[in-house]
Amino acid sequence: MTKINLQLDETDLYNALRGIIKHANADEIAKVLSYCIGYSDTASNIFFKTYLGDIAPTVLPEGTMIKVFVSGISYKAQAEKMKEKGLVDEAGNCTAIIKEFRGFHDNTTYYVSFTNIGDDGNTYQDTGFISYKDVLEVIEEF
Repeated sequence: MTKINLQLDETDLYNALRGIIKHANADEIAKVLSYCIGYSDTASNIFFKTYLGDIAPTVLPEGTMIKVFVSGISYKAQAEKMKEKGLVDEAGNCTAIIKEFRGFHDNTTYYVSFTNIGDDGNTYQDTGFISYKDVLEVIEEF
């Protein structure tokens, strides 16, 4: 497969949106969406890849259990202490639960909760923010 690089701007985004919106007020809707999507490199990349035939990333629903690299989940994560308690695997991954989808417009796509270790050595539920690219694995429940 040959890879190509396209340089697209706000007009291309507006025209693409205007072409797929079937509504009496399509021009105004396309202007608003162009601003919202165009503001984020991530959102515009996902939009154009999808528009050109690629598959958009799956939005994981609230409550989904995932694996994520512990150092990327929160600056407060006590990786070494978590590893000692068995909360982090050999590869440095921990389990988290998605609390909220924040949108592809942001670098922190998901708000998640995970079990952290306090300075006193006790576990507690903590929160962090991750990108959709940080999700290493979706844990299937049986």
